[in-house]
Amino acid sequence: MLQRTTDIYTGVHKEIYLEYPFHGKPLLIKELADMWLKDIKNIMLPSSYARYKTHMEKYIIPYAGEVQAALFNANTLSEILTTLKKKYFLHASSGKEELLSQYTLYLLESMVRAMCRYGAKKGIMPQVSFGKAEYKIKNKKAAMPLSELEVQQLLSVAGQKETDYQLQIMLPLYTGMGLSELCGLKWEDICFGSGKIHIHRNIIRIQQKTQKEEATEKIASKDNPATVFAECELPENECREFVMPEKLQALLKSVYITKKPLKESYVAEVDKKSGRKRNVSIVEIVKKEDQGTARTTLVEAEPPDGRTLQYRLKTAGETAWIEDLNFQRLRDTFAIMCLQAGGDIYSLAYIMGVSVNAVYDKYKSWIIKNDGFLKGIGQDL
Repeated sequence: MLQRTTDIYTGVHKEIYLEYPFHGKPLLIKELADMWLKDIKNIMLPSSYARYKTHMEKYIIPYAGEVQAALFNANTLSEILTTLKKKYFLHASSGKEELLSQYTLYLLESMVRAMCRYGAKKGIMPQVSFGKAEYKIKNKKAAMPLSELEVQQLLSVAGQKETDYQLQIMLPLYTGMGLSELCGLKWEDICFGSGKIHIHRNIIRIQQKTQKEEATEKIASKDNPATVFAECELPENECREFVMPEKLQALLKSVYITKKPLKESYVAEVDKKSGRKRNVSIVEIVKKEDQGTARTTLVEAEPPDGRTLQYRLKTAGETAWIEDLNFQRLRDTFAIMCLQAGGDIYSLAYIMGVSVNAVYDKYKSWIIKNDGFLKGIGQDL
């Protein structure tokens, strides 16, 4: 039977054949995987797609290919991942048999979940309730990066929105900056000549009134709010300057040329409709570590509200089928992308404004281990 539907990734209307039951017989996981891989090919980088296809053929199909999609559930996925966790596989680069890494298991789990959501959305299999991800969250301090497919889906959603939306997502994703640093970034902090970005301030909220005062007034007035934004200079050891990825630099340059913003305006500010602009009092705090004092200056500006940016990101995540998306997950994703690109933990620690120990403790499962250099040690002695 022919049905008109909307592609879940691109939003393009197209006609598909309802294939459940599949050619008069139950749809199998290997058949669902083939359909899913064909559908996501256009939204993924060739290298990422090749990895997904290889992982599916090597790890999922041999164990679940003949399982009926209608019978596949959370227990089935858990049993497969538990089996894979204990098995040794031939490593492509080292030629040795090794256990699967934490990241590979996490990637496989996210792949299967995404494939089943795709099948349910297409109406070719029942919706599966997987519950909490088994290999994604170990504890609250563990890294929770997005998978490559989730990154592509998020960028696809962002690409269909206004440029302010795109900047609010791509800046933390490609620089690792935190939400407060994103709110504090100004156009004067970006140098298109050198291609570098300078992170040295953040925006926080400070309390102006006590709880007793708030209870007395009940509702804070616009002229005398309970909290105000504070523009704070970061400590010297958290300030950093580094080269931006070309993709991010191209977006920033395009926005700068189109909008011609003032250098002192905020990069991630939310585009406002005409006639709805507002002024916000900012308290500028400059910390003097040697004296332990601070200087405050009231200025008129309009910084991004972190709560608004978080709401926008969560909404974009839901559209991209990513649950509970927040800026920390974008930061984790940036760290993993850097490590997979060959970055060392010392450089990553500087870029993210944290200690080397903090980087190692949080991302050690994803650090690429290479012992190839040992072969040449001592040959010239």
